[in-house]
Amino acid sequence: MKVTAIETMVCDAGWRNYYFVKLSTDAGIVGWSEFDEGFGSPGVAAIINQLGNRLIGQSVNQHERFFQEASCLTRPAPGSVIGEGIGALENALLDAKAKGLGVPCYELLGGKLRDKVRVYWSHCPTWRINHPKYYPPAVTDLAGVKNSGEEAHERGFTALKTNIFIHDDGPAYAWRPGFAVPFYPELNVDKKVLRNICAHLEALRDGAGPDMDILIDLNFNAKPEGMLKILRAIADYDLFWVEIDSYSPKALAYVRNHSPHPISSCETLFGVRGFMPFINEQAMDVAIIDAVWNGVWQSMKIAAVADAHDINVAPHNFYGDLCTMMNAQFAAAVPNLRIMEADIDRLPWENELFTHAPEYKDGHLIIPDRPGWGTDPIEEAIRAHPPKLTGGLLHYKKS
Repeated sequence: MKVTAIETMVCDAGWRNYYFVKLSTDAGIVGWSEFDEGFGSPGVAAIINQLGNRLIGQSVNQHERFFQEASCLTRPAPGSVIGEGIGALENALLDAKAKGLGVPCYELLGGKLRDKVRVYWSHCPTWRINHPKYYPPAVTDLAGVKNSGEEAHERGFTALKTNIFIHDDGPAYAWRPGFAVPFYPELNVDKKVLRNICAHLEALRDGAGPDMDILIDLNFNAKPEGMLKILRAIADYDLFWVEIDSYSPKALAYVRNHSPHPISSCETLFGVRGFMPFINEQAMDVAIIDAVWNGVWQSMKIAAVADAHDINVAPHNFYGDLCTMMNAQFAAAVPNLRIMEADIDRLPWENELFTHAPEYKDGHLIIPDRPGWGTDPIEEAIRAHPPKLTGGLLHYKKS
């Protein structure tokens, strides 16, 4: 079975766009993958289309050969949009290969280790604060935060993750200086930020109850000094983990060594080489792997190295439902799994875009046994929702 065409597609996804690769073959089988270029990585589609030309006429089974060749051809500029483009094509090859064999993708990854994966409700209630137009009910205050925790508990979820918000200046708004919202490049943390983080966590706990695992994502929004201030302020809170992004393995290791909570990190890294400095410094308790950017096959390699160093992994998953199904196959097969991220707040038209939606039960994602990823985008529905000209992080505006 050989590749005959590569096409990228885009559709509206509310405050952002969803991006897809369609890989056609001479057997009539189509391989799909989802990627993203709205979060600091513009131009991924151009990389996919250019590198995809080298796949025409090649066997879908030789995805490792493609990865090695593409890595050689782009060696002067590894990672970033290049890595994301290679990963998107590798994922489409995996889907086509698995469909050709009539098996789920997890069979290509060593086989299924679990039938369901525990998930945490990510961006709770982040999307309802930042984008209430698309994810009602709007959350504007701490009472709404408490209600979100109650809802997560009532719907059977056992873990949720939230972000940093300011509540005492009127309606709640996100504090994301690491992403220029607001533009505050010094990334200092003052008492106001600390006070609001504590109030937000208390409201979530009050609503979700004592048995809910609560995670907080600090992203790139402070430097080590500020991260340590935050960790000291929330030392007495019962947290599942604190997520921190850093490009300095030593700095992150220093923070972890002074943290009362487990630290997760590395969602923006590429390849085993990218992860190794952080693993060698023992900089995190849980390695977050973006299998959408790295490619699921390459992500299994990263997870194996982490496992050899007694580190568990968690998929980075905040895209569309196809990405959730892709990550489900990875999570089903990887031995050293901690938990999986899932956005439970979805768009009203989300189910129109895919043949099958993720299935959640008692706070777990059920692993599908259908061939490939277990779902396909519906081309007519994609075309029925034309993409925005702007969207995502690069064009973020406070709602």
